[in-house]
Amino acid sequence: MSPTELQRGIGSLDFSRFMFTRLLDATPDEHWFHIPIPDGNHAAWLAGHVAWEDDDCLKELQPERGSKLPASWHATFATGSQPVGDADAYPAIDELRDQLNARRDELKKFFQAAPELIDAPIPKELHGFAKDRAALMHAIACHEMIHVGHLTVVRKSLQLGPVFM
Repeated sequence: MSPTELQRGIGSLDFSRFMFTRLLDATPDEHWFHIPIPDGNHAAWLAGHVAWEDDDCLKELQPERGSKLPASWHATFATGSQPVGDADAYPAIDELRDQLNARRDELKKFFQAAPELIDAPIPKELHGFAKDRAALMHAIACHEMIHVGHLTVVRKSLQLGPVFM
């Protein structure tokens, strides 16, 4: 039996999160606020941004839900926000990790709750990513993989060894 579109989408979300968290886990906490290049992203901003993106997609898919993140996260992590090297400007690393996991778990449960709607159109606010739920799962995973590349740049600039070999 071939995997369903839902299984493929969940697999993409799981794989991108595996890659992302492996790199985060291998980056010592004291380096989470290192900005590798001018206008670059640091690990703390990346973790918060990816959690924010999952939450933002859920907010658009379920308008009655609203955001489950503190209001300050929008200004700190939304698309277009700029990372700063000051750790005091960010939530604690444990909170970033907790939200990263909680928002992805909630996102996966949303898709899994209604497999019959996998081809359903999504709100126009998300059309920059995809046009239906199936494509949205893959687009979210691709977005996260872009940030896996950013984490690799952070780690290389710190001369930290490879994680995947």
